[in-house]
Amino acid sequence: MKKVLLLLFLVAGTAMAQTGFVQYEAILASMPEVEPIRKELGDLTTKLRTELESAEAKSAEKLQDLQYQAQKPGTTPEQKQGLAQQAQALQQEFANASKAAELQLGAKENDLMKPILTKLNEAIQAVAKEKGLKLVVNASQVVYSEPGANISIDVAKRLGIKIDADGTAAAAGN
Repeated sequence: MKKVLLLLFLVAGTAMAQTGFVQYEAILASMPEVEPIRKELGDLTTKLRTELESAEAKSAEKLQDLQYQAQKPGTTPEQKQGLAQQAQALQQEFANASKAAELQLGAKENDLMKPILTKLNEAIQAVAKEKGLKLVVNASQVVYSEPGANISIDVAKRLGIKIDADGTAAAAGN
């Protein structure tokens, strides 16, 4: 029984020694390819927001007109019901447009970020293989580690960027 427990501790210790962590978000934020993507996504967000605000204003105007028509004297209950259905359709149309804009933005972000994330993941894998690591986790999940488990600087070097030991972008001239 003691031999089995000793073997388990040795295996667990070996696995821990083969684990590293990386400051994924910090490295990603430091990659020069990310800034133009942020700008492009910001521009797209502004464009979509402007379009949605315009659609919302038109929808509000139409809704106000429908309310006015519903409150006119002589409007029958059937007409009021038809106007209410038109109002619901307008609200649903705006909700759909809003969701479509959100999906469009998400799809664009995924398309633009995919090659950068692939590049980062490949760098992490290469450094992990060089160091003989079997597992690399995101630094945000690490509570404690032994010195040397942080491979962030090695990954950043492989990508041609500089970060400090704490994961922040290194100052110019370092």
